[in-house]
Amino acid sequence: MLDENLPTFHFRPSSDNPSNTVLYFTHQGSELTPHYLLKRADPANPVARNKYASALTDIASQQIIYAEVLVEPEWTQPTLSTAEVRAQGGQPAPPQPILPDQVTLQLYNPDSQVVIKTKAGSWGKSDSWEFEMPEQTFREPSASMIDRSSSDPPVSDTVPKVVFRWKRDGRLSKDMTCYMVGKSVAGKKSKEPDITVAMYKDKKNESAVTIYEPNLQRVDVEDRKGLDIVLLLGAEVLRDLFLNPRQNVFNLTAVPPPISGRRKNSKPPPPQP
Repeated sequence: MLDENLPTFHFRPSSDNPSNTVLYFTHQGSELTPHYLLKRADPANPVARNKYASALTDIASQQIIYAEVLVEPEWTQPTLSTAEVRAQGGQPAPPQPILPDQVTLQLYNPDSQVVIKTKAGSWGKSDSWEFEMPEQTFREPSASMIDRSSSDPPVSDTVPKVVFRWKRDGRLSKDMTCYMVGKSVAGKKSKEPDITVAMYKDKKNESAVTIYEPNLQRVDVEDRKGLDIVLLLGAEVLRDLFLNPRQNVFNLTAVPPPISGRRKNSKPPPPQP
C-alpha cells in the first residue's frame, strides 16, 4: 500500500466521453481534484482511423495541450493454415497492426520530443521502456532583446540527459515502476543505481501514477513539469498499447491500409481483451 501523502494522479473515465480520461490529483491526503484531461482520438472521425492518438490537455481549457502522441502502425499479413483458410471461405486474413518498438511524445511550451523505446524482456526478465530527459531545458536569462524575443532552440546533444526506465513489476503484471537508471551525454550512457521515481498501478476501473517525492531531489531535471507530463502521458500510452491494450486501440476500419512491410524489431500486438 502506497503512502497516501505522496502526490498521486488517478486516471478515471470521463463521464462526458468514456474514450477520454480525467486525471484527478491528490497530495498529503487531500480531496481528489480534476487536474488534466487525457483525450483520445474519436474512432468515429475518419482522420483517426488506423492509428492511435492521444493528448494531455488542461482540464479547464482543453485548447491548452501539454503533450500528445501519434502512432501509425505498420502492418503484417497473418499466415493461415489450409484449414483456417477453408474456414474463412477461401478469403485471406485481414492485415494486422504491428506494435511499434518506440513511441514519440511531443511536448509543448517549450517544444521538445521524448522518445520511449521498448526493451523486450528476456528469459526471466520483464519488458521495460526507456526514455531520456535533458538536465537543462530552459535558456539562461539574457539582457538581449533579441534573445528574449526568439524562441527556444532545440536542446543540444551535448546537454547531459537523465535516463529513465519504466519496468513491469512482473512478466504478466499490468503495473510498472519508473526508475532513474543513469545519464547520457552525446549518446554515451553511464549506469547508476536504480532510483525509484514513480509507480503505476492498473486496476479494473481506473489506474494511478504516484510520484515518489522523496527521491525527486536526486533527479537532475530542470523541467519538473515536463517530467510529470512525460510520466503521466507515457504511462497511459504504454498501458493502452502494451500493458492492458484498449479494444481496437488503432481504430481499425473494415479494410486496413495496404501492407508496407514489417519493420525490424516490431512485434504483433497482444490479444485484445
